Amino acid sequence: MKKKILIVDDNRLLRKFLSTHLERAGHEVRTAEDGFAALNVLSEFAPDVMFVDLFMPKIDGDRLCQIVRSRDDLKDCYLVILSAGIAETGKDYTKIGANACIAKGSFSNMAKNVIAAVNDSDTPAQNDEPGPIIGLDAVYSRQLTKELISRNQHLETILESMTEGFLEVFSERVVYANEAAVKMFEVSLENLLYAYPPDLFEDKAKKHIEKLITPQKKPVRNKNTPFDLHSRKVTIRSFPVEGESSTTIITLSDVTEQKRLEEKLQQAKKMEAVGTLAGGVAHDFNNLLMGIQGNISLMILDLTPGDPHFDEVASIERCVDSAAKLTKQLLGFARGGKYMVKATSLNDMIRKLKGMFERTNKHIFFHEKHQDDLWSVEVDQGQIEQVIMNLFLNACQAMLKKGELRVTSENVVLDQNFVKNFDVEPGNYVKISVGDTGYGMDPEVQQRIFEPFFTTKAVGEGTGMGLASAFGIVKNHNGIIECRSTRGKGSTFNVFLPASRQETSDPSGSQSKLHKGTETILLVDDEDIIISVDRKLLKQLGYKVLIAKSGVTAMKIFTARHQHIDLVLLDIIMPDMGGEEVYARMKNLKPDVKVLVSSGYSIDWQARKMIEDGCSGFIQKPFKMNQLAFEIREILTS
Repeated sequence: MKKKILIVDDNRLLRKFLSTHLERAGHEVRTAEDGFAALNVLSEFAPDVMFVDLFMPKIDGDRLCQIVRSRDDLKDCYLVILSAGIAETGKDYTKIGANACIAKGSFSNMAKNVIAAVNDSDTPAQNDEPGPIIGLDAVYSRQLTKELISRNQHLETILESMTEGFLEVFSERVVYANEAAVKMFEVSLENLLYAYPPDLFEDKAKKHIEKLITPQKKPVRNKNTPFDLHSRKVTIRSFPVEGESSTTIITLSDVTEQKRLEEKLQQAKKMEAVGTLAGGVAHDFNNLLMGIQGNISLMILDLTPGDPHFDEVASIERCVDSAAKLTKQLLGFARGGKYMVKATSLNDMIRKLKGMFERTNKHIFFHEKHQDDLWSVEVDQGQIEQVIMNLFLNACQAMLKKGELRVTSENVVLDQNFVKNFDVEPGNYVKISVGDTGYGMDPEVQQRIFEPFFTTKAVGEGTGMGLASAFGIVKNHNGIIECRSTRGKGSTFNVFLPASRQETSDPSGSQSKLHKGTETILLVDDEDIIISVDRKLLKQLGYKVLIAKSGVTAMKIFTARHQHIDLVLLDIIMPDMGGEEVYARMKNLKPDVKVLVSSGYSIDWQARKMIEDGCSGFIQKPFKMNQLAFEIREILTS
């Protein structure tokens, strides 16, 4: 029966001998010098039988057989391996889809074995076990062949273990691809081999690859420019093969994680720069607010609720309070950390914030459950309010129409088993839970919700900083924040803050009184407006005031009169000698010097180090007269 036969071998004499022998037997025969040429033939010729050499340049017999077996039109083709070295490899030829294997030997023996294989193709064996290699008994094992095969296997092992994608392109077709390349392109090896490389890419990358594989085009620059490849970012480089103008080696490096980290670093640097700017603006703005607040405090002394303009002056003071809160948020963004830490009742805080959200989210039903004897916590109230507001806001946004928001608080005791994964100490904690009936999250999203800049919201609807900042704040308070969520069933965030033994108190009552005195105070500040208003406030409180508009001047006055100075009201940021250096020098002269630090920055700036070094207290600008009076008396009478 006449057969259509394709012989693929890089030995020209062997191809000629076998094709002539088979044509004399009445068969239609085509030949190809390697796997690459064979794929050209197979585009228009569907053989019944293929004889394939195992070791060939370009696309070898192993991969050619895999490609043939992946094509529906060639699924019944009878594949026969022709190899002089397969015995040395120990390769199972059935694993690559071959039906039989003939060892290369003398032409006369091969002719007989090839005809027999063609006859066997009428009734191919069905078992999965490889049959014996036909003609192997007439072939001697060759040490040189073993060494060459071993060397080839070593090189292929290296290529297959590379994390970089590796393509060999011959005559604008892929003839080799390692495992990393297959994964990057997300296609099977069979579909990748013999592909036109530009077709594997899109847009700019397609044009880039066209230039790489076209010899007559100019060399391509910008080798480190990343291109999109499915969900990855890859850089593409090419290397010509010496003596083979039609062959190009292309390497693809997956730089997705590197680019992500670079973008995060750039974002972090940008945020740091913006933070520095925000901190400077907040500091300067607080100094201006101090001038307004100081004068308002003085004006209110001469007014009573029934006087003309009292309401207007009180309204200005409320505006100053709002502006001061805004600058505090700016400083929080700029510096991080805890500011004014004090024992706090979380139940009171939650009820206040819940009331605010109820008024603006009428489609949400709020459910509360609070433990009455809730322990106090030592926190920065502004920052913990920010955490709870972020949790409320996220919950409300997760429920676009109607929904229920559950908020609870309770005392809990966390043991070692619970806290071991959170790097906190076991003990008494106050637990706050905020749960919603929104759309929930899948596990992949849950793993990333606390990452900076990660958001599932559309562009322009979220920065991805809310939960990241909440995580940082809770962590900075030695607490725990965790999330439990199921897709379609809502989310619950749990916050654990260390309990405190201190009683919550409201110092506003004691601060509302004007505590006066007669001691001598050295006022040190480089801002004229601050000097002017603080001097008036201190004189109104009965104190004797010495003025220094710089650190250098302050040291001259303090050196001459430190025995008679009872307290120093000291600014931190000054051009010639900063407050930190001024304090250190004063302490050398008078170890028990009492210093109240005053700054437009927060206590987590240079003031914290000064407090740790022995400064008596800190007051943040802008402050009211009663606050200043209270702080001074607290220090002088301690």
